[in-house]
This record gives sequence, structure tokens and C-alpha cells, in this order.
Amino acid sequence: MTVALWIRRCAQRWPDKLAYVDGERRLTFGQFNERVNRQVHGLLAAGAVRGDRIATLTNNHVECVEAVAAAAKGGFVHVPINFRSVPREIAHVVDHCGATIVLVEKEYAAKLADAGALRSVKRVITIDPGNPESDYERWLAGSDAAEPTVDVTGDDHFFICYTSGATGTPKGVLHQQRQSVAHAPVVVVGYEFTRDTKVLLVYPHNSIASINMFYVPAWLLGACVVFTDQRNFNADRWLELVERERITHSHLVPTMLFRVLESPRLRETDTRSIVTIGYGSAPMPTERIERLQAAFGNVLIQGYGMTEVSSIAAYLDKQDHLEALRPGGDRARLNSCGRAAFGTELRVVDEHDRDVQPGEVGEIVFRGPQVMTGYWNDPEKTAETLRNGWLHSGDMATLDERGYLTIVDRKKDLIISGGANISSREVEEALYRHPAVKEASVVGKPDEEWGELPHAFVSLHAGRSATAAELIAFCRESLSGYKCPNSIDFLDELPKNALGKILKSDLRARYWAAQGRQVN
Repeated sequence: MTVALWIRRCAQRWPDKLAYVDGERRLTFGQFNERVNRQVHGLLAAGAVRGDRIATLTNNHVECVEAVAAAAKGGFVHVPINFRSVPREIAHVVDHCGATIVLVEKEYAAKLADAGALRSVKRVITIDPGNPESDYERWLAGSDAAEPTVDVTGDDHFFICYTSGATGTPKGVLHQQRQSVAHAPVVVVGYEFTRDTKVLLVYPHNSIASINMFYVPAWLLGACVVFTDQRNFNADRWLELVERERITHSHLVPTMLFRVLESPRLRETDTRSIVTIGYGSAPMPTERIERLQAAFGNVLIQGYGMTEVSSIAAYLDKQDHLEALRPGGDRARLNSCGRAAFGTELRVVDEHDRDVQPGEVGEIVFRGPQVMTGYWNDPEKTAETLRNGWLHSGDMATLDERGYLTIVDRKKDLIISGGANISSREVEEALYRHPAVKEASVVGKPDEEWGELPHAFVSLHAGRSATAAELIAFCRESLSGYKCPNSIDFLDELPKNALGKILKSDLRARYWAAQGRQVN
């Protein structure tokens, strides 16, 4: 079974059914399939061969999904690049994966050019969504619309998603088609997808959620995906699209849902079409959950997962929410991220990979057919993460007798802010490049809206000076804005252990001690 087969079947079975809504553009499955076929033939004509990495740097548009589908049908490897990346970060991804062709939206063409000489790239194709005279549209029009004859299998490499990690360098998480096929039922079963589903997509195209929670499950059933601008979430626009397009499903980070609750438009909007609203990446205060249930009904699902397990590995379902909010219900359950998802095995283990007792803290490990193939060009990190047949997540949690998982800490120094992963090491390295900085340590600081924000502790060289504003501006020269410190504390000396290692836990405790947990 392959993703390519599902795409072809959608076109065969429902050629006239609406597949995508992108602003004023509306494509049926038949039209979409033809455009995908043209892209496959265009890539082959441009010299791409099976297994080649094809990078995409765009906003959320139907062209993103065409690139994913072309990879599935042509046996290529889709490599989505975060639209917020600065040129240095773009160069790292392109060079690390060895992309041969880059599809870039006109808005980001200058960024790509500023990335410098990209040694593997043979051709750059510019996308200008909605412009029939764009480089991309002319390229498609000149390509064959026939079904490609590439005989792809479930073992074909499908995509590489780059995700931040404790090492400071984004890791390329490699998935084959078989992992996406295995994960699709997780969404269909847990989030209650049907052929009549209309998903409103707010996650950026480079997210594992976009590919494995929306694009691929939609191809399994023939569901529709509606795009909105991922650059700046607008609650009023989200509500407008829910009503106009009769949206049934959407998945948001809590920050977005907070804005929806505060929108005056909420009271005036017909949201009765909504079947499921997923949320994740940060816990939701009970008071906000109650307000959301009052506004939308019993539609909430909390999802927990990671790029390495194809997206969702556990969820707190609608019944869990309903039971917790009933009079006399266990509201503490809303702090949990639920139980193992369909097809997923999870355990909580000690440092020797032995199961801990219910309620004891340990590391979450996963097993299942949706677990990643490995990290691209990084066998050491792959071996470190995939051990004894289980994927070691680095997240610390408790597991109760009924299988409910509660995250309590993060083994890796990863900051999750508004659903975006930020490597503390990467931010620290940027700070260390400033001549006044002697020592730097970055942690996630609790924030009511974003869950966490990057906060830096800095000591300066003797005789040197720098302000918080100066250091933050300095970081912005080499990092995306969302990765930069939001605030900075200056210390004469950073706390260290006997070996001279900075005690990040001590620094984190200055802001987390009153929270009762070490992550949001």
C-alpha cells in the first residue's frame, strides 16, 4: 500500500469532488491529480531521479500539497522548508539533504538567493500562487498530464521534516511511504474523519502535522483541505472560513484557540459544522476548555506526538473531555495528554529501559509501524534514539493504571513556544557569537499565551557591556525571530556543578518552581 495509490484512487473515484480551497482557487481531485502528474513529469524532465530530494519553500498553498503528492507518485523525497527560516538556516537544510531542485514562492526567492551557493541544486522553480504566467505554471503546462509509470512501493523514501533538537542543529527526520500509510488511520479513527470532512489547515506546510494529519488522511478518504494564511493566525478569519466553507475539522495550538475565544465574532458565527477541534503542543487551562466546550460543544481532542512518530501518538479524546467536565468529574485528567493512539505502543521507562511503576516519572518510548526510518545522514543520532526496538522520545512523563500519559518534564533542552520547536543550544550559540557574551544559557520561560518563550541567562566578559535589546537584535541577524530570546537576565556568574557544567535546571527553577512542572 502506498500514498501514491490513494492519490490515484481519489481522482478515479471522485474526479469532480472538491479537494482543495486556496483563497479563490478551488480544485477538484481530478484537476489536482492532473497537476501532480505534470509536476512528476516536469521533475523527471529536469533531471530528477527516484530518491532525489526536492525542497519546497512556500507559504500554505495548494502547490505545497502538489509537491508532496508528486514525491509520492514519482518516488522523490519531499523536503519542506520553514517559511520563517533565515538564509543561513535555508542553506543548512538544502545542503544537508542534498536537494537537487527547489520550488520557492516568489516572496522568498530573495531569501533563497541570499543563502548562497547551494552545491547540490540543479534548478530553482519560482511559484507565484494564482498567477497563470508564473515560472511554475508555465512549467506544469509544458509537462505531460499522463499517469507516471514509476512503480513506487511503501519502502520508497517519502519526505524529510527538519526539526529542532537538543544538539542545536536541526535534524532531518526521514519517513517512508509506509509510515504515512500506517499513521493515516490514527487520524481517521481518533479525529473522526470521513469522506465529507473539510479540514481548515493552520499549521505551516513544513510541519509533520500538515503532511500526516491532513494531506495523507484526506487522500485515504477523499476529504477536502481548506488553506488559510499560516504566517499570522487571525481568529476572525478562521471563524469566517469555518462558517463560509462549513469546516468540520481543524487543529490549533492553545494560543490560537485563546484568540478564537476572545474574538467578538465568535458569538455571531455559525460553527455548527464543527465535528472535531484538535489542540496540542501545550496544555490547555481547564477554564479555557470549559469555555471552548460551551462555545463549540463536545468537539475537543488533545493530541500528543512528535515528528519522529509521524505526528500523533496519544490523544485525550472527546469522551475524556466530557467525563472530566461533568459534575464530580476528574478535572485533573485534563492535564493528561490521553492514552496511546491507534496502532501505537508506548511505555514509560527508567534509564535501563525498564517500565516504571504507575505514577513514577520516566522517559516515554514508542513502538509501531509509523515510527521514523531514522535521521537523514546521522547514523549516530539514529542509533541513540532508536534503541532496543523502541523510539526514545526524550520526554519525561508518568503513566497511570488506566494508561493515561501526563508529561512532566523534557529530557532534551527543547523549548516549545506556540507549537514551534526551538533548540536552546542553537540560541545559545547565537548569543556566544556576540563579543561581550562570556556565558549563556537559554531555557523556556512560562508564558500564559505561548506556553513557553525563550529566556536567556547571560554573563558578560569583564570590561564589556551589552543590553538585552542589543543581544536580542544580534540574535535576529542569524536566527528566525521566534527563536530569539524574548527576555534576558544578566548574572555575574551562571550556576555550575562540580565539573563546571552550567546548571540549567537551577536556572529554569527560577521561573518554573511555582508551576509544579518543568514544561508547559
